[in-house]
Amino acid sequence: MKGTIASTELYVFDGGAKPRRLTLTITAPEREPEGGWVCRVALANLHRPQPASGIDSVAALEEALARARGWIGELRAQGLVLCRDRAGQFTFESI
Repeated sequence: MKGTIASTELYVFDGGAKPRRLTLTITAPEREPEGGWVCRVALANLHRPQPASGIDSVAALEEALARARGWIGELRAQGLVLCRDRAGQFTFESI
């Protein structure tokens, strides 16, 4: 995603033979013409880029991280295991 300032890969294990790779991405906050700030957050293959707004750039980033935490929480609530590696040796801890 253009303007990315942070990203990480995670692997989702659902009991199948091969884990599914997802990439979480957040873009740099930008000023909005009408005031405030916005950045975009996406969880590739599950959630397309979505705006995360705030009164300042830090608040926009905070909103993006909150949205990402929500998506990851939804995956865990489905009983899926999230790891940082394809082998499943390093669990993905909350961001």
